[in-house]
Amino acid sequence: MPPTRYTRTAVALHGVMAVLIVTGFCIGLFMADLALSPLKLRLFSYHKWIGVSVWALLLPRIAWRMSHA
Repeated sequence: MPPTRYTRTAVALHGVMAVLIVTGFCIGLFMADLALSPLKLRLFSYHKWIGVSVWALLLPRIAWRMSHA
């Protein structure tokens, strides 16, 4: 049986989501110990929108996977 190859689109979606998840996790860890400040609010906003972006990329990733299975 030949090895399975993923398309460039699938690899790109995977890579972008992985970077976003790791970045969001790191921002969350960093801001958890900060006192309430403009910096913490800005980081919270970034953290939130990274999470929204991950969820938004999830649908195209699943659709791509199902159409190329």
